[in-house]
Order: sequence, then C-alpha cells, then structure tokens
Amino acid sequence: MEQDRLVGRGNLHRRGGGAPRQRGGQRQKERGGGAPQQRGGLQRNVGRRQRTIISNEVRAIIVDHVVNRGFTMAEAARLVQPNLQRSAVSSIIRTFRQENRINRRQPGGGRPCVLTDQQELAVVEMVRAKNDIRPSEIKQAIENGNDTFANVPSISLPTIARLLKKHQVSMKQIYLVPFERNNVRVKQLRSEYIQVQH
Repeated sequence: MEQDRLVGRGNLHRRGGGAPRQRGGQRQKERGGGAPQQRGGLQRNVGRRQRTIISNEVRAIIVDHVVNRGFTMAEAARLVQPNLQRSAVSSIIRTFRQENRINRRQPGGGRPCVLTDQQELAVVEMVRAKNDIRPSEIKQAIENGNDTFANVPSISLPTIARLLKKHQVSMKQIYLVPFERNNVRVKQLRSEYIQVQH
C-alpha cells in the first residue's frame, strides 16, 4: 500500500520505463540533426558584397570598350578590372548615355557659404579699420545692403565669430574704467592697505 502510494506521487518512478526526456539542445538535435541556429547580426551579413569604388580612368576605359569598340558589358567588365560586376558597367554606361558624364559625381550636400571670399575679406578689413567694432555692428553693416553685401539678406553672430576666427582676427573688448582709479589718493590708500595686511 505504501509502495503504491509512492508510485503515483512525485518523480520516483515513471510509467514509460525509459530515461527522462531532456529539454533544450538535445531536443533540437533530435529534430534537425545539426547545431542550433544563431540569431543576431553576425549571420545576416555573410555573403554581402562590399561596394567597390571605380576610378574615373577605369570608367573612361569601360565607356571606350562598350561604346566605341563594341564589347558587351560582361566582356568589358572581365577585361578592364577583375571581379568587376556587369551591373557596375551597366550603371556607368547608363550614366554616360543619359547625362553625358564619365567621372564620378562629387559628393554634395551641406549648406552653402553665406559670404564669398571677397565679402569675407571686406569684413576683415572692416574690423582692421575699427578694431573696437562689435559683432552686432558688423551684422548691421552687412544687412544694411551696400554694394559689397547686396546678396546677403541676413547673417548670424556665430557666423561672424567663425569668420573672424578663421582669419585669425581679434577685436578689442571695451569696458568702463573708473576715472579716479589711478589718482594719487587711491594709490596711497592701496599702499596703506598692503602695509596693513603684511
């Protein structure tokens, strides 16, 4: 009776009679027969080709081979540069026929300069003529619209500061000085203060 009670309770005895089932990797081996699959970015980039940069000289040779000599794109890719894809040759030929351009397009983007080189030199000369000028006064002089800065509707103070730093131009800082700071009485008081402290 006690033995029957132990059979129905807990994991002391199993009805199947075999070894207990294991979870995890053992079950995966039984199903697929191989190692478990790995997740993440390591497996995804396998086999992806890196983009090759083709020089302008090679582009000119490819255009000459295809357009002038009558080679196919695959033949031109095989003759000109090893491991060059036919799709790259096709892109070069398409660019040549549509845009009449062989060279690579220069990287663009970015905000254009507010002032030209001539206008920057005019700002530098403005500061050299009046070294105590303030950046706000330079801004006002540029935005007033004289002949030199006719195409500049507005300019910011940080732009002016960068311009002056670029040309290594510094401005004087004007501040108020008490008129009686260096008279005889004040100098005597300073010397007496120093003697008392020591």
